[in-house]
Amino acid sequence: MSSINPHFTFKYTQPEEYRFSHDSVFLARQVYELYSDKNVKDLIALDLCSGCGIIGLDFLFHCHKNLNAVPKSFDFLEVQSIYEEYFLENAFASGIRNSDLRFLNINYSELLSGEYKDRYDLILCNPPYFFSGNGKMSPSEFKNRCRFYLDSDFKTLLNAIEHSLRPHGNAFVLLRDLQEHGWNSFEEARKVLSPPLQLTKLPEIRGTGVVQIYKPM
Repeated sequence: MSSINPHFTFKYTQPEEYRFSHDSVFLARQVYELYSDKNVKDLIALDLCSGCGIIGLDFLFHCHKNLNAVPKSFDFLEVQSIYEEYFLENAFASGIRNSDLRFLNINYSELLSGEYKDRYDLILCNPPYFFSGNGKMSPSEFKNRCRFYLDSDFKTLLNAIEHSLRPHGNAFVLLRDLQEHGWNSFEEARKVLSPPLQLTKLPEIRGTGVVQIYKPM
């Protein structure tokens, strides 16, 4: 897939210190195309590790423009509070007014609570790619928390997705292999998730793996 976004939505605001990649907008478009023939109006959705809301807002924009319908509720979960002001600006700029949008400044480990059990029909996620000790750390704590699993870990992320995903729900997660460390993200995800959950590899985005997690009844 080209590194140029052919489906421009609107101009985002984001921290100068850490810019989102095209992986996010391409994931939003790929998932939208999978849902373009479905009824999205009753979906309760989550953008997990949302940053300033790029994936979820792009998905909403495509639905609004092309389907004239959007999920009734969309949460944006991000552990770093600095992103909230950017999310609010982007949510306003998106023009989406008929979906209940919430920014949740919490750790994704909180999705393991009873409040979020089987809550979401759809989860979109672009998580950190690196683990502490498996890459060069930046002097910036903000950048490190964007790129590395520092606030929690890979296992907790997947457990949180499994717990909060509703039966017949789908999660779409960007997962990057760390070949130099012998890390196969798809196989590691399969080890963490319970057997009933179904994992499917989707077309890669600029060399990054995309995994669909489906939760049966």
